[in-house]
Amino acid sequence: MARVAIQSIGNTIASWLHTSNQYIEDMNLFNVALGEYASEAQKYAEQVGEVLGIDPGEFMRNQGVFNTIISGFGVASDKAYLMSKNLTQLGYDISSFFNISFEDAMQKLQSGISGELEPLRRLGYDLSVARLQEEALALGIEKKVSAMTQAEKSQLRYYAIMTQVTTAQGDMARTLNAPANQVRILQAQITQLSRAIGNIFIPILNKALPYICLLYTSPSPRDLS
Repeated sequence: MARVAIQSIGNTIASWLHTSNQYIEDMNLFNVALGEYASEAQKYAEQVGEVLGIDPGEFMRNQGVFNTIISGFGVASDKAYLMSKNLTQLGYDISSFFNISFEDAMQKLQSGISGELEPLRRLGYDLSVARLQEEALALGIEKKVSAMTQAEKSQLRYYAIMTQVTTAQGDMARTLNAPANQVRILQAQITQLSRAIGNIFIPILNKALPYICLLYTSPSPRDLS
């Protein structure tokens, strides 16, 4: 019983440390991806976290991923920042509207902005070339989609997404008291609590690691003999 209890405590502490380390890695991704917009974006994520009860760290990680994808297509940094912020916010609304996980909603949007049709098509959103061409013509753009640059295509996909999701936009805020959203908020709060506790153990672990490494790398008496 004592061994099981110790093992359980160890697993719990390891989980706290993992959550804390994951946040550190996410913040590194976020800061590098957002660059000069990181400070402004972090303030916005924290404001959204306070209003909706979501995990700001998760918001920043997803925005960092979106920004990396969009910037990779050659979109200007200011436009990539705005697009990534709106897509991240939309991910939470889609999650609430279709009752799917935050992660699933974000992955579908990331696939959509990258040019994959099927993930968002399953939710009823059309990003086919024909639809994109219609959107381009409606904007007065006569250039064929096939002749567009990757940056132009990604911005057109973004526009097509935002014009089709009007019923889902704002759903997280509208249905914040719904049981499903309350469960999501509770999970986010548990994650933040785990991270906070993990942050306490990180300095202790950093001080203990050199001695642990020394213990395992030191030769045993048998080796010396």
